[in-house]
Amino acid sequence: MTWIILAAMVLIFSYLSVLIFVGGRPLRSAAAAVEIDHPSGPWPRLALLVPVTGAAAGLEGRLQALLRQDYPDYEVVFATRDAQDPATAVIQSLIPRYPRARHVVAGPARSCGQKNFNLLAALKLVGQTPEILVFCDSNQEAPPEWLRELTALLAAGKAEVSSGFHHLIAADFRLAGLGRAVTVLTLYVAKGLRLLNQPWGGSTAIRRSLFEELKVAALWAENVVDDVSLGARLARAGIRVGVPRGARLYTHLEGETLGDWSRWLTRQWLYMKFCMPLNWLAQGLVVHLLLALVALALATPLLALVGLFSGTLPIVAAVLFLAGMVWLGIALRSLHPSPGPLRQWLAAFLAAIAMGSWCHLQSVFIKEMHWRGIAYRVGWRGRVIEVRSDLDQAGAND
Repeated sequence: MTWIILAAMVLIFSYLSVLIFVGGRPLRSAAAAVEIDHPSGPWPRLALLVPVTGAAAGLEGRLQALLRQDYPDYEVVFATRDAQDPATAVIQSLIPRYPRARHVVAGPARSCGQKNFNLLAALKLVGQTPEILVFCDSNQEAPPEWLRELTALLAAGKAEVSSGFHHLIAADFRLAGLGRAVTVLTLYVAKGLRLLNQPWGGSTAIRRSLFEELKVAALWAENVVDDVSLGARLARAGIRVGVPRGARLYTHLEGETLGDWSRWLTRQWLYMKFCMPLNWLAQGLVVHLLLALVALALATPLLALVGLFSGTLPIVAAVLFLAGMVWLGIALRSLHPSPGPLRQWLAAFLAAIAMGSWCHLQSVFIKEMHWRGIAYRVGWRGRVIEVRSDLDQAGAND
């Protein structure tokens, strides 16, 4: 049994090392934010489609940043569910000042996720002119060069789809906010591994021709989620997602609670469970194994005292494994622009493992998706079976 545990420790430590040091290489590159693969000809015309719900603090500034991108030829279409959405008034106030801004009211979704329905409404408005479609959210801050960095691979003919990610910046360094930042950063470094790189709806560019070829609009019209369903379709078609140089967005988070973090992470697991069940199972097993090994390593001295382990090998292995986990936590911390104090970061690093396991276990028994006051009953591959109001969930975070 001891040798099985030791082998598991070596395997999981090796996997995490590859994830952080190999997957994190794009983040370590000092040139990532400044060197862009310029196209040989003019930059293609593109349409930036932005579904918006609610008017959280700072919304106007974030939308203005999308309208002020350093890209020569693009339009922005903001889509809201209805005219009563608080975001609608903010968008309408911007349109007279920015000729490239447009707005569409999608109406309530009946057979898909509301975000998908908003995106499809925006897609109809842009017509067939744009060569590239870009999808992003409204709750991240976009630097001026973001749009060029995201689409550079497509413009240069080096990829057909490209997706960036974001850093979550916790306003304080309490456990929940910093723990969610650790989780997001772990997802970010996973994008540096070709097999794990999936499109993220907050920052994805795709050639219009590929979008049509894969019938993504028809997929979204009946699916609960945009990015994970697109990722599954790209995987089945054998199309890799390009990793752009830079293209980083920033999400500022304040007042995060453990409940907020748990609900958000459970939804991420659910999206994967509904659309990519084998990936959901495999990645969940990795997280459960990691938590079990950390707990076992912490408990090894006590177990040795009561006679469940003999000799010094288990204690030495436990100490080395825990030291290795601390080292990996520090290495991951070096990739974050605002990680906070080391002690709090390491506590959040360990808490993120426990939260990942807990939320995955929760997702096993959930058959519905609850998001922003709407409940979705979901079937095979994320197809929406029923949509109904669920006001009790209206306060859930993204």
